[in-house]
Amino acid sequence: MVENEPNELKTPPSGFTDVFLSKLKEQSFVILLMLGVIYYQHRLMEERVAFWMEEHDKKEAYIEQTTAADKQILLDRIKYLQDQQDKYAQDAIDELKK
Repeated sequence: MVENEPNELKTPPSGFTDVFLSKLKEQSFVILLMLGVIYYQHRLMEERVAFWMEEHDKKEAYIEQTTAADKQILLDRIKYLQDQQDKYAQDAIDELKK
């Protein structure tokens, strides 16, 4: 007799939504608290990312500055050595002419 069985296992849609909404109301404080914690963690992470991005930019600027300075030092050194070589060669030519 399937027709006379009680409908205990079958939940009507309105019953499910009523239970869901009542549980949601009971847990709303916990849900809001969890959202607050998630928002706080998000803000902390944003601050950390901003800090490390700033540090990265500082490092890149320092690398570019020191590279430019080192390049100029090396170019000056090459010019000095070339001038000395030219001077030495010119002195040798002058000695041979005498």
